[in-house]
Amino acid sequence: MNYEKNFKYLVFVLGVLFLGIADTMAQVTPSTYAAYRGDRDGDGVPESGGKDKCPDTHTRVQGREAYITVNGKKMWVPLPKNLQGKFKHELGSVLKERAELLNAKRKKKRELYRLDKKKVKGRDARKKKKADIAAKETEILKIDSLVGVIDEKKKKLDPRPYFEFFVTLENNTRVPVKLRLDVDAFGCLPDADQDGVPDLVDRCPNKAGGDGADGCPDRDKDGIPDKADLCPDVKGGKKTKGCPDKDNDGVADKDDECPNTKGEINLKGCPDADKDGVPDKDDDCPDVKGLVTLKGCPDSDGDGIPDKKDDCPDVKGSTKYNGCPDTDGDGIIDKKDDCPKKAGLAEFNGCPDRDKDGVPDKVDNCPDVPGVKDNRGCPEVLERASKVLFAPGKAIINPVSFPVLNELSELLKKYASTKIYLEGHTDNQGDDDANLKLSKDRAQAVADYLIKKGIAKSRIESTGFGETKPIADNKTAAGRKKNRRVDMKLTNQ
Repeated sequence: MNYEKNFKYLVFVLGVLFLGIADTMAQVTPSTYAAYRGDRDGDGVPESGGKDKCPDTHTRVQGREAYITVNGKKMWVPLPKNLQGKFKHELGSVLKERAELLNAKRKKKRELYRLDKKKVKGRDARKKKKADIAAKETEILKIDSLVGVIDEKKKKLDPRPYFEFFVTLENNTRVPVKLRLDVDAFGCLPDADQDGVPDLVDRCPNKAGGDGADGCPDRDKDGIPDKADLCPDVKGGKKTKGCPDKDNDGVADKDDECPNTKGEINLKGCPDADKDGVPDKDDDCPDVKGLVTLKGCPDSDGDGIPDKKDDCPDVKGSTKYNGCPDTDGDGIIDKKDDCPKKAGLAEFNGCPDRDKDGVPDKVDNCPDVPGVKDNRGCPEVLERASKVLFAPGKAIINPVSFPVLNELSELLKKYASTKIYLEGHTDNQGDDDANLKLSKDRAQAVADYLIKKGIAKSRIESTGFGETKPIADNKTAAGRKKNRRVDMKLTNQ
């Protein structure tokens, strides 16, 4: 008897516990159900019981590029970097409503169970119990009807989870995108090559690759897929498209002509200290900015000859003379040419000698009439003629000087294109003004004599300088004698 009583008590306790648990479960809606069962990626597939084989769906696609349709055009677009909690479900509210109805149905059924087991006495009590049971059954049927309506509505909705974001097109237009995920019953996205990268974001969906290379094979594990890796078997960086770069200058070692020294990208990885566009290894002047055409050396005068080889770096010259100019083209560079603007002879340091008498024109008083060196390039007769004698204190020529003046006139006739310049001089004896007048008169006297001998007046010029240009010491008689003279010069100019 006691065993039977204890057994009934145990059944009662278990029933109470079952109803409590059922009531607790009835309070769980679909939205809270995932959290209750565990659903970190929000794909609607709970993790409890190992049902969700891919509990990190959001991390497998976030921050990657997906090949999707935007505005009717297929393209690769970047996905949001953080999709935690961003997945949504159209069935969410519907399933919540359905769960609430089922919760209500469970309550009604419990109430119905209690009514059915309730013992009553009397006809009225039994009649009321029967009516209450019928009412509860009606309510349950009504809930079943509403659940049926919801089930029909559910069939028309897309069960797949989705998330929303914006895509910026080439014209800077922002387009809203609603991307649905084809999650299977195990919470996984399709992955044809089984490499852990969903097909949605896999650029090589039919070739197993690495998780860090957009799903494409990456033999050297440098994060750059083999199809874009110029050095697929050697680990490298993105900047050099998967090739190593020891000196970190942005030029892959295979293309770097200076792989151990950081250099310039446009110079194949070689340094250029003076920034002239010529790599140091080819720069003859690596510390001075120069020209590419001159192997990096400067050319200050722009004559095409680098300064370090230019004997005249500040004056434009020619290659023939190591960058020095030869203005008159006589083969003697200007800086060594005493007459840089007139073509001359090397023996006279570049000065000309028109009459070829061995006396350069610049010191030749008769540059167009051959003469002697001792007479500054003039004919010997001029030396003698310059000592023509005059009457004391007068401009009258002493007849003793006529023969030498006659020789002079013959010389002038021989060189018909030559002109003669006469300069009269005196010593310092007497009045200055008187000496000046006397020097002019004596020069004119010589001019008049030559005119009488048939020399054209146009070929003769005369002047006087008095005592202002002595050639000897006026303190001595010999010196004063030398100063009393008529200097003569012959020229074609």
